[in-house]
Parts: sequence; structure tokens; C-alpha cells
Amino acid sequence: MARGNRAFNVAVAERLPELAAGPKRIVEVGCGPGIGLGALLRRFPDAEVVGVDLSPEMLAQSRVRNAEAARSGRLTLLQGGLEQLGDSVDLVVAVHVLYFWHQPVQALAQVRAVVATGGLVALGYRCRQDMPPAARRDFPREGHVLYELESQVRGLFAVAGYQPARSVRIDGTRMHLGWLTVAAP
Repeated sequence: MARGNRAFNVAVAERLPELAAGPKRIVEVGCGPGIGLGALLRRFPDAEVVGVDLSPEMLAQSRVRNAEAARSGRLTLLQGGLEQLGDSVDLVVAVHVLYFWHQPVQALAQVRAVVATGGLVALGYRCRQDMPPAARRDFPREGHVLYELESQVRGLFAVAGYQPARSVRIDGTRMHLGWLTVAAP
């Protein structure tokens, strides 16, 4: 997971400073092994960062990978899901999490409720055609949702009551990595 998603997680974090102005409190939902957390900590050196994940194993990897930030208190790691968001978050980031929200409009509405005025929600994801073949085959069978177009994700934000969302294409050195779609409540 750390290797396969590294480039995309880092690229998402690198694009965020041009989209999110100086967030003080950032939460990454589904932080996984902590690659994105590390990139967020570097890109936003003055922010408090919180990583949330359902898996104790992923949180343990995040803690090891970002040990200095965790020791200093700049990084907090919490086991759970959206209920762990807390209040007054300036930036909520979720990379490769959207597929697992079986009721994405409800999930986005729950996120919207905790985002501070002027805050932003950022989703990083791949559309169906950019997913690995196994994910294209297995995710729908497991009840997970794949999206054909990034415009569908912008539509989810609209239905959940956000301001108009915008999407930016994330490309690697030799390939299209996915999409970053952001919106303000």
C-alpha cells in the first residue's frame, strides 16, 4: 500500500497549498501507512495534523513513519472513521477513501459539518478506467463504488450542499495518477 500509492499521496499533498490557504488544523481520513501524512506535515509546517484510520496496523505504520511529528505533538493518530473528525477543521483530506463510502453524500455532509468557515474538503481518487484491473473487478463485487468521471464526484459535493467543486488532474512522470477534487462547505 505504501509503495503503490506513494506517488499519488505525495502529489495530492503537493497540490493542496495552492488550493488551501494556510490551514491550521488538517485531518486525513483513511491515512493508511502515513505517506500522505508525512507529505502534509512537510507542505504545511505550521499546521496541526490528525490522521484517522480504521486499521490499528495502518496507524502503527503511520506512527513509525512520522515518529518525530507524533512525539512533538504535531501529529495525532486516531482509530476510527468520520466520527473522529472533531470540530473546526480547516482541511479534510481523503485519498483513495471515496470508493468505500457506500453513502458518499451522507459522508460528505458529515464532513461538511465539521469544516471551519473558509475550510476545504479534498478527495483524491482514481476513476474506474485508471484503477488496477483487480480493483475494477473486485471493488464493485464487494459493494464499493467506482466512478466513471470526475464530474460525478463534483456532483456528489453539490448534492451534499457544498459550493461548486473543482477538480485537478494529478499526473506522474509517465502516467495519469488520478484526480483531486476540492470544495468548500
